[in-house]
Amino acid sequence: MKKRTANKRTLDTRQVLIALSIMVLVLGAFYLGQRTRPPEPKKKEVVKKTAVTKAVKKKSPVVPVVTRPSRRAKVAIVIDDFGYNTNNLETFYAIKEPLTFSILPNLPHSRDVARSASQHGYEAILHLPMESVRNDVKEESGTIKSGEGRKEVIAQLVKDIESVPGLTGVSNHMGSKATEDKELMVVIASYLKKRDLYFFDSLTSEKSACREAAKEVGLRFAKRDVFLDNSNDVERIESELAGFEKLALKRGRAIAICHDRKNTAIALAKFIPQMAKDGVEFVYLSEMAN
Repeated sequence: MKKRTANKRTLDTRQVLIALSIMVLVLGAFYLGQRTRPPEPKKKEVVKKTAVTKAVKKKSPVVPVVTRPSRRAKVAIVIDDFGYNTNNLETFYAIKEPLTFSILPNLPHSRDVARSASQHGYEAILHLPMESVRNDVKEESGTIKSGEGRKEVIAQLVKDIESVPGLTGVSNHMGSKATEDKELMVVIASYLKKRDLYFFDSLTSEKSACREAAKEVGLRFAKRDVFLDNSNDVERIESELAGFEKLALKRGRAIAICHDRKNTAIALAKFIPQMAKDGVEFVYLSEMAN
């Protein structure tokens, strides 16, 4: 009986020890878990970080996407017959696009227009008076005529060029007869080549020899595609401008001639901004000569 009681006590003691060991292990594991767990962030810090994040988001600018029309065509507009006055210059300047001023020589305001155009950043060329097939038109003083000798032609060219300071090229004023004379045009083209100028054919004759002469001497050359103001009516000029734009967009480039007139200036000022929005790039005539 005593032996059985002793065994029972021994068993109870073991059970207590086992229970205590389990409790120690559980408590130890809990304690270690508490130490390795990251500390909870303070509520104030969370609020502060959230406020900073919102502030950053508010300060981030939204950059608008600016869409610009792709440049689909290059055009040059040449304005003929400057030199009689300066009446329309400010209207042309207000357009804020490259325009090429073609100036008749030795007129009361030839130099004034050339200098003003240069000061405003515009390109000027000499509008060289040349003989027409028509007998009913009034010729300018010093008009170069078919069949004239080389010395006379060069002397007139020199005088005319000097009256338009800062010019970059030369075009023909009238000249439906003179431009058909290849020999004459070679003389003119050779001299312009020496002066580092280009020639622009107003194309007053379908039989023009200007391109052939320019090619023969290696002169830079360009030619007219359309006239814009055969009519002096603003709406008609705008209609011609619409056709000009259509041609330019089809070909990729085009050159137009118009004149130093009030209604022409008004029509250009109204229509050119729309052409620019449509992807038409305006350039000076020199950029079109090759």
